[in-house]
Amino acid sequence: MMRYTKRVISLLLLLFACTQARADLIKYSDQTISVKYTPSLNKAQRHQTYEWLKLVTDALRTVYGKWPKDKFNIHIKTSTSNRSPVPWGQVTRGTPDEVLLVINPDAGFKEITRDWTAFHEFSHLLIPYRGYGNIWFSEGLATYYQNVIQARAGLIREDELWNELASGFERGRQENNLSHLNLKEISDNMRKYRNFMRVHWSGVHYWLSVDVKLRQLSQNDMSLDTVLKQLNDCCYNKSMSASEIAEKLDQLVGVHWPSNKSSIKIFKPAFDQYKASHTMPDYVPLLSSLGVIYNQRESVVLSVDASRAEIRKRIFIGNVF
Repeated sequence: MMRYTKRVISLLLLLFACTQARADLIKYSDQTISVKYTPSLNKAQRHQTYEWLKLVTDALRTVYGKWPKDKFNIHIKTSTSNRSPVPWGQVTRGTPDEVLLVINPDAGFKEITRDWTAFHEFSHLLIPYRGYGNIWFSEGLATYYQNVIQARAGLIREDELWNELASGFERGRQENNLSHLNLKEISDNMRKYRNFMRVHWSGVHYWLSVDVKLRQLSQNDMSLDTVLKQLNDCCYNKSMSASEIAEKLDQLVGVHWPSNKSSIKIFKPAFDQYKASHTMPDYVPLLSSLGVIYNQRESVVLSVDASRAEIRKRIFIGNVF
């Protein structure tokens, strides 16, 4: 009887072990990402998912040479939805932070790599946002960088990057049915008002505009990449509001301004302006100054003669680490 009991227990333990989520590690220098897979993924699917996650997390490092966190988790779940290779993603702040990604296990490697969801979710980790209030600020940053880091990783061309941004701006412009409400109210009540395009792309316009202005005033010595790295170095373990982050970014930039520019503020004044806006900002002047000519029925044309063409190129290439 005792022998039979031990055998049953052993079988139950084996069954339990087989149904537990498998785990992997992705490492860079002294940083570690723990990847947990749902048990339903087979060995080939786990391998493909792991290789895809390495590619996406490598792209994230193009912002400032390392991951935003020394340790964070990725949790992979599955869905048979044909809507998208990665139909859902979510960041949960904690110790450590966790990125949930829901994938279609039948998607091929090329198909899942072309999906933007994971790039977007990982980009949320670039700022220590507390997760509520002025959501346009956080969503705009993640949407901006989801496109930028795909381009830097060689997954989309330079013209494709700017076409994605330009077409997104146009979608945001067309969503103007609630122009009597300002951006803060719209974004703080997104589930109620459902102006997702205006919220996300107003935010992207904010981040692109401050990136361009910072690069222009510093003659490309500073950029959004470099100031976000400084923010990460000082504050990665904090929980900050959007307004606090904007103020801190100005403080960090101020340390490096020469004395004749010490009074210049970029992030907070623009933040106050955008949150009070009632429509998507006009994106044509900003893109035109970068040499991005957008025709809604065709892809963009990039001009090398524009006043800020070099800034456009620097955004695309990023820093060399």
